[in-house]
Amino acid sequence: MAVDEALARCRAEGVGVLRIYRWARPSVSFGRNQSARRIYDPDAFGPLGADVVRRPTGGREVLHDRELTYSLVLPLRTPGGLREVYRLVNAALVEALASLGIGGATLAVPQGRTPSPDAGACFRQPAAGEVVVAGRKVAGSAQVRMGDTLLQHGSLLLAPSTLSLAALVRDALPAELAPEQEGITVEELSGGPVSFPRVAAAVAAALAGSLGGRWARDGLTSEESDRGRELEERYRSPEWIWRR
Repeated sequence: MAVDEALARCRAEGVGVLRIYRWARPSVSFGRNQSARRIYDPDAFGPLGADVVRRPTGGREVLHDRELTYSLVLPLRTPGGLREVYRLVNAALVEALASLGIGGATLAVPQGRTPSPDAGACFRQPAAGEVVVAGRKVAGSAQVRMGDTLLQHGSLLLAPSTLSLAALVRDALPAELAPEQEGITVEELSGGPVSFPRVAAAVAAALAGSLGGRWARDGLTSEESDRGRELEERYRSPEWIWRR
């Protein structure tokens, strides 16, 4: 998360950055403004070998385990603004899935109000414009403005998780309120495992085709690395993670 914010804070004029990664162990990321303390137990993560962090972007909690995470940094003056970027990115994810032999993916249509940050886990209910297959969410995204820059995060489920969100909640929480990672995975849709590098290449190619520009980047600049190290302390801080 520190690196993703650093990429946004250090963005050069006319430059955008796509970063694709996965997590070393099961991890939960909370949305910037969602309440977490009333549902999740801070002491439950360590014994289960899980990590926790709070994103700079909005949205609801995501269990990062056997999935692909992307962060996309773009100038805010991108034609069409935030909504158009959101649509373009999710449409590109539909194309990426199609290139992997997965048909039937579409963008969810509005169903009442947009889910609030406290409406349960991100993959429980698709928001308008998110990628679904037969009504089940396969990818979720969230955005934040940072000055003249847009940072968008997204998660694409690759395989069923090895950890349950319900195992991380407070003991006093009623069972019917326990969150769970729902949605559908690339593995389920493909009928078998699909490698992370293959999915990452498909996502990068689809986004390059959708957003255009010259795509040639390897690693961080020294400025981005320095800013990331400065920001890391905040993202590791319990005061930030459990601030709500």
